[in-house]
Amino acid sequence: MPAESLEQDPPPTFPVFFNPAASVNRDVSVAVVDATSGSSFCDAMAGVGARGIRVATEVKRVSTVALVDFNEDALKLARRSAALNGIGRKCEFSNLESSAYLYSRYGRERRFDYVDVDPFGTPVRQLQAALSATADGGILSVTATDTAVLCGVYPDVSRRRYGAQSLNNQFNHETGIRILLGAIARLGASLDIGVEPVAAHSTRHYLRGFVRVAAGALKADRALGSLGFVVWCPACGQVERSTERGRTCAKCGKKAKSAGPLWAGGIADKSMVERAAGRAEQQGLKSAQGVLDSLVGVDSYPPWSFEIGTICSNLKIPSVPEERVFAALRSMGYRSRRTPFERKGVKTGASYAEVVSAVSAAVG
Repeated sequence: MPAESLEQDPPPTFPVFFNPAASVNRDVSVAVVDATSGSSFCDAMAGVGARGIRVATEVKRVSTVALVDFNEDALKLARRSAALNGIGRKCEFSNLESSAYLYSRYGRERRFDYVDVDPFGTPVRQLQAALSATADGGILSVTATDTAVLCGVYPDVSRRRYGAQSLNNQFNHETGIRILLGAIARLGASLDIGVEPVAAHSTRHYLRGFVRVAAGALKADRALGSLGFVVWCPACGQVERSTERGRTCAKCGKKAKSAGPLWAGGIADKSMVERAAGRAEQQGLKSAQGVLDSLVGVDSYPPWSFEIGTICSNLKIPSVPEERVFAALRSMGYRSRRTPFERKGVKTGASYAEVVSAVSAAVG
C-alpha cells in the first residue's frame, strides 16, 4: 500500500485507500472464516486486497479468493501483495464494479461460501447482489460506515436507505446494527433467500454484521418473522419489543418513539462465535477475540441496554459503578451484563423502572 496510508490519519483516498485502523474489522473476518466451513471467499470491494489476501494466507482451508475492485491501481497492488505472500494461485482479480461482478455469480455452481461487502458509507446498493452471490449455507458479511444515519442522527435518511426508523438514544448502536440486519433480511426475502445473523459488532466508526444465507421461500418467511420494533418512551424510559410500531407508551401514556422495522431476534450464533474467538486467540488477534467473546450469551437479553450514567444524571445523583448496579439487580432476581454494542451500558431483563431502583440502591 502507499506509505502515506501508514503515515497519515485519516489515510488518503487517492490514488488508493488502505485503512490501518480497520485491522480489527479484518481480524474478526479472518477468525469467522477460520471457524466455519467453506472454501471460496469473495472480497467484493477489495481495495489493495488486505482482507482477501489475509484470508488466503491465514485460512489454509480456503482455496479460492476473488478480489474485486473498480480501481485498477488498487488491484495492481493487490496482485503484488498476493505474489509477495505466495498465494497468487489462490487469487482471482477482477477490475469491475462490485454489484456487476456479484450479479454475474448468480448461479448455483458459481456462488461463494463467503462474500464480504465493506464500502464507504451505506452497503445498501450492494446488498441484493451480495445475497445473490452467496451460496446456500454461506456467510455474507457487511460493513456500514453511515453510523450517523443508522444511529438516529439522520432518521429521514435511515427511512430512505434502510426502510426503517432509527433512534438516537442510549442504545442506538445496537438499534443501528439491527436495522442493518433487518434490511438484509427484507432484501433477501425479495429473492426468496432467508438469513440468520451469526455475529455483529460496533467498532470505532462502523457497524458490522455477519449473516448465514439460507435459500428458499420458507427460510425467507422465517427470517421476516424475526422482524419487529423496539418502542422507547423518552418520558419514563420504558422500553419494549413489539410486532408493530408503537406511538403511545404502555406505561405512562405519553408519546413513544419506535425503531424499526429491525431484526428483533438472535444476533449471534453462540457456538460459532466461541469457535471464532478460539481461532482469534490461537492467532494472537486479541482485539478480535474480545469482540467475539463479548457476543457469547448476548441473545439471552432483550435487544436494548440501559446507560447507568444517564440514569444517574436523571436522578441528579453521583455516578455509581456498574458492578454495584449488577449486584443490586442480582438481589432483585435479575441477571445483567455489559452490552457489547455501546461504549457503556447494561443489558438486563429488568424494566427501566427496576434498573432505576437498582441504581438508587447502589448509591447507598
